[in-house]
Order: sequence, then C-alpha cells, then structure tokens
Amino acid sequence: MELALLTSGRLSGRPLFMSFCVAASLSACAHAPGTATGGGGAGGAGGEAQGIPAVGLKPLDLKEPVLLRLKGEIGRPEKVSYVHRTRSTSYEDVQVRHQKEETLEFVSQADTLRLLPGRGANDETVFTQVLSIVSKNGTMSLHDFAMPEMGENLEVTADSRGRILRAGDYPSNSIFYVPPISLPDGPVHVGDTWGLQSEWLSLEEMVPYRLDMTSILRAVSSCGAHRCASIELSGQVTLQGPLSQVMAFSSFWKGYLMFDIDAGTVVWSRVDSEEQFASGNVRRSITSCLEATLTEPVDNRLQLAAHTPCANLSDPGDIAPAPANMK
Repeated sequence: MELALLTSGRLSGRPLFMSFCVAASLSACAHAPGTATGGGGAGGAGGEAQGIPAVGLKPLDLKEPVLLRLKGEIGRPEKVSYVHRTRSTSYEDVQVRHQKEETLEFVSQADTLRLLPGRGANDETVFTQVLSIVSKNGTMSLHDFAMPEMGENLEVTADSRGRILRAGDYPSNSIFYVPPISLPDGPVHVGDTWGLQSEWLSLEEMVPYRLDMTSILRAVSSCGAHRCASIELSGQVTLQGPLSQVMAFSSFWKGYLMFDIDAGTVVWSRVDSEEQFASGNVRRSITSCLEATLTEPVDNRLQLAAHTPCANLSDPGDIAPAPANMK
C-alpha cells in the first residue's frame, strides 16, 4: 500500500482538491472517517458499468461484511502511475477571456520500512513508508499533492485506516496530514456509507480549508485471485475563516476507486473536480481530473480496458454549482 494523497490546496490557479486516494497511499492531512451506515446486501456488479475501466471482474454474492484496511509488505515496493489534467477558464461577465490547460504525469514509489501490528488506535497496524518520485513530466508542484518532488524522500507513518501519524517535518495542520483514503470503522456491506472530515492550511498562503467526503461501497468483485471493492466517492471543500466571507467560492468532486481487499491497496482511482471563484463580474472555473493506476507489484495490477487516462474533462458547471453571486 502506497500512501499518497492527491489533494491540492492553492487559490493561485491550481485545483484545490483533485483526488483522494490514488493507489494505496500514505500521506497527507488529519482526521478519521466516521462510522459506516447504510443497508447490507450482496455484492453488486462493478467495473465499467460504474465508470471503472476494469475488465474481468466477477461480482461476488457476499453474505458477510468485508473489512477494508491498508496493508504493506517490507521488501515489496509499490509503484503508482498518475495522470492529472486541468483546464482553467476565466470569464468577464459571460465572455471567456482566457483558457489554459495543463497536464502532469508522474510515477511514485513507496517502500515499506516498518510494520507494527496492533500499535495504533483500536489495535490498527502502523506502517512507515518512504515515498519517492521515479519520473515526472510537467511543471506543477507535487507538494500541492502532499507528495515529494523529484530527488526528495518523504517518510510517512500512518495506521491501516490511512490516518497520518507523521509526515516528514511538515506541520500537522498541513495537507500532508489529510488522510489519503477514507476507510470505515468496521466491516461493511455493499450499500454502506461512511464519511470523512478534515481541515488543513495551505502551505504557501496559509488559507484554511475543510474537506467533507462521502464514500459508498458499491460492489465487491473478484479481480484475479483477489477480492476488489468498488467505492464511489464524492465531496466538497470549503474555505474557512474570514476569507470565506469575502470570496465567492465552490469546490466539488466525485469519482471511483478500486480497493484490493486482500492486498490492502488501491489499485485504481479517478476523481473529477471543479472549483469556481468569483469577484465582481470576474470569475474563474477550474475543472480537473486525476487518474492513478498501481503498476507494481505486477501481480496486484488491475486488468484495465484500453483507454487514455483523463481523456475527457468535465465542462464548467457539471460538477460544482456556482455560488449564489456567480449565477
């Protein structure tokens, strides 16, 4: 399980929140998921019907709930490939004044240094991993994603629910302490829902943000020799403090991830997000996509249909409703 959060927290043109949970990560901000709620039931269909480009999935008819927990193995590094696309559109009144697109591609590696079973809250296993970047193509700062840059190593300690206990020398109120994945308190059935709330300050501007996220277990399927959980994600990021009174702002996102229950890792995820800012008759809309795929160990790879990661971006207004004074 590689602990790598994919959030971003800047008001200066970068997407505020791009994705959670990209292939088994240990890194980022604070607070734990809430208690799972909802109805039980048998596993439903997963895969492409839910927007997940996986093939060969076979729905499982489970009678018992499943426990979703991160796992790690010393001497077995994990690599994750990320593709991020963003489009920023600026308006004056209703006229488009400027539009810019950016793409970032990078590959991260996580090496597990230590495993301490039963050392965390409620006897959760505690992991320590070193995150590094194998390759990068693009100019965006990886620190905005709570990841190290090329040439840096980031040592992260977290528990098996993804709660960050230490992230290098970064302050505990930074994005590096936002949990990279939301996992429920206990075993869950298909259809169960759980939540996550977290707050952090952006590193450069010291702007306070709050994350509210909902996860729904949509299906459990066989994925090769393992069981995989299809989890639907949705969330909102809000400004906190005095700035929220003077800036019109909205930020919403939605997506899916595939969690390998037996390997204890996220093997694929995609999140689409949109932020809108306004001041007077000028506003900006930022739409983005982040897709991540576990590439190593090879035997944990999810079998995916041929597709181009983040090939399509949502249009302004598809995800985030404009704040009242933007309408």
